[in-house]
Amino acid sequence: MFITKEIITKEMLKSKRACKEGIEWFESRFPNGTTIDDAIKELKNENIETNYIWWFYDEIQKDSKIHTLVGINESNGVNESFGVNWSDGVNWSDGVNWSDGVNKSDGVNESFGVNESFGVNESFGILNSYGVDNALFLANKPRAYSIFGKEVSEKRFSDVKNKLYSFLDGWHPTFNNIKSLYLKYGSNWRKAHIQNAEEISKEEAWKDMPKAAIDYVKGLPELDSDMFKEITGIDVDCDRK
Repeated sequence: MFITKEIITKEMLKSKRACKEGIEWFESRFPNGTTIDDAIKELKNENIETNYIWWFYDEIQKDSKIHTLVGINESNGVNESFGVNWSDGVNWSDGVNWSDGVNKSDGVNESFGVNESFGVNESFGILNSYGVDNALFLANKPRAYSIFGKEVSEKRFSDVKNKLYSFLDGWHPTFNNIKSLYLKYGSNWRKAHIQNAEEISKEEAWKDMPKAAIDYVKGLPELDSDMFKEITGIDVDCDRK
């Protein structure tokens, strides 16, 4: 298993979209951060459900260069910022790469003059905007919500998301065989040889999606069955024929 001594922080978990309960649990045990090995050891000691352990392996350990996610590399003028790489003049910002003059912004890549904006890529002169890609001089672009590529209201998005997550009941696709290795060797991590884990196909990753969640998706007026099949490999039109 890949062992890392790099420190995982609450801010890193937030950047990975960890759930609120998970972040609160982590902060209560490790207020100053910890390594992935110690975090997983604590999860096991407390007999916390394995979905949280899978999440750590899927979202944290999969990057063998974990230090680039939590450290600051070749950057200047950086203040209260996280995951900053080859960037200058960065303030109160997260996930910034090859960018200059970034302030109060998240998820910025190869961009310049970005202020109070989110999800900005290869752009210049961006202010108070969300989801910006290859733009020059842009202000006040609102956050867009969509389901199967169809724009919806924030309320509709939240309603569908909440219902979908309730049907998923903690399930999510896993694109490696770590879980099957773990079960194959009697739920014994020492015997599972996690370093031998391999990626699996999307069809394999999605095949156990709860039926209740699939049925809910099938009933959405926004459904694009071709897109759903492309993403998951699940053909929801079969039941309709």
